[in-house]
Amino acid sequence: MTSRTQTLSGATDLDLPEFDTPPADPVPLLLDWLASAVQREVREPYAAVLATADADGRPSTRVLLVKDVDADGLVFTSFTGSRKGLELAARPWGSLTFYWRETLQQLTVSGPVEQVSAAESDSLFARRPLAARATTAVSRQSRPLTDETALRDQAKSLVAAASDVPRPAEWTGYRLRPTAVEFWYGSPDRLHRRLRYERDGVDAGAWTHERLQP
Repeated sequence: MTSRTQTLSGATDLDLPEFDTPPADPVPLLLDWLASAVQREVREPYAAVLATADADGRPSTRVLLVKDVDADGLVFTSFTGSRKGLELAARPWGSLTFYWRETLQQLTVSGPVEQVSAAESDSLFARRPLAARATTAVSRQSRPLTDETALRDQAKSLVAAASDVPRPAEWTGYRLRPTAVEFWYGSPDRLHRRLRYERDGVDAGAWTHERLQP
């Protein structure tokens, strides 16, 4: 087996005063980090790894796109019958991690997860391109696939036959409501900077924060 030293690459000169003077509330800072990632042209800034666990505590992860972020939380979408949907039904908690290689930043947000309203799910679905809506309508996410060509043909036929595709009842939005947020900025010397916020619950009000060793 060949051993190779791994090194970090990315911007090492970002001005991040929040590590020296942390704000009381992490949510505006979270929004600022996301906006800055977009401004710095990070590739796929809203792509994140979602971690969930089943009823026995066995974890699973997947990369997805976060659709909306605001003071109430972070919104993503899925099928209720998918693996993550079933796990969230059994254990309605999750953790989202963003990693931006270009800027050496990592952002982790954890907390309870709840389904959004049907109206909000409809709005999220309507934002998708027609082809994506058609694929979603014919797919049964996470079920066994027996004929990929047939599935593609179903989606193409739906696009050709319809100007609109309604949202499948099983497809929904989820909102992760933060109770823990960690900001991480990497350093080539491994003395990474870490700032972690926590609160007892989504309605607990005040956050506590502390710097963590790398």
